[in-house]
Amino acid sequence: MAKKKVLIVDDEPDILEGIQFHLEEEGYEVFTAINGWEALGAVRAIEPDLVLMDVMMPKENGYRVAKMIKDDVASSKIVKNIPIIILTARKLDAEPEREKMFDEFSQADVVLYKPFDLDELGVKVGELLED
Repeated sequence: MAKKKVLIVDDEPDILEGIQFHLEEEGYEVFTAINGWEALGAVRAIEPDLVLMDVMMPKENGYRVAKMIKDDVASSKIVKNIPIIILTARKLDAEPEREKMFDEFSQADVVLYKPFDLDELGVKVGELLED
């Protein structure tokens, strides 16, 4: 059986490499991107099984990229639904404006707050990728 493909998007190299190493150890095929536009191009090119994405990044924030991915699915530019995990250091419930923006623009399946436990992340990835 082919390995599940996971795209990790973060502009912080240490976070990107740490998550990549952990998920590769769990048996996933991992791709990376460092900004929103690179992420969107990678999603369209490789059609990953799951996307892990930071919110605050150069060249488009994670909320909007998540919405663009889901819009591509809806318009059949991408043929499968792709679960999205948003990674953020800022708690939504502490900032009503951010929570409103998240509700309006993002269609993420899960939100994880930094710092997070890599084992917890692995569990969430596994749950979203169950067949």
